Amino acid sequence: MAEYLVRGALLSCQCGSHPRRLNLPKCHGIYYGEHPMMGEMDCIIEENISYFGVCSSSTPPANAETITLAAYSENVESGEVVEGFICCPNIIGTWRNPHDTSQISKGEAAITTDSYLICSCGGLIQPMTSGQEYEEDE
Repeated sequence: MAEYLVRGALLSCQCGSHPRRLNLPKCHGIYYGEHPMMGEMDCIIEENISYFGVCSSSTPPANAETITLAAYSENVESGEVVEGFICCPNIIGTWRNPHDTSQISKGEAAITTDSYLICSCGGLIQPMTSGQEYEEDE
């Protein structure tokens, strides 16, 4: 069953090496429990979505800088590194497959774990978690 996405949801790009948290700098005023809900328009780079590490697409972002990062591991640092073009998505449109019957503001639907974004570089950006489990640092 799909869950609403809230601030702190963990996202991954199929072409990126590292997952990132979904951000909401200014709350819409709608909460799920204690967590601010996200909407279909919350897909602005560097405001809602950060880069996803190193891009493995055959068509990486134009003018992307080369970076070196510690390889992503859920549990322990592996000591390995990844190097390549930064995975800064170029999102096409807004969140796809929003929850049309739940709105966070007039004309803007809520998004769920079934929602996704498309990057022009070939990546599909999908939620790994809803963010409802995420405890923010105060």
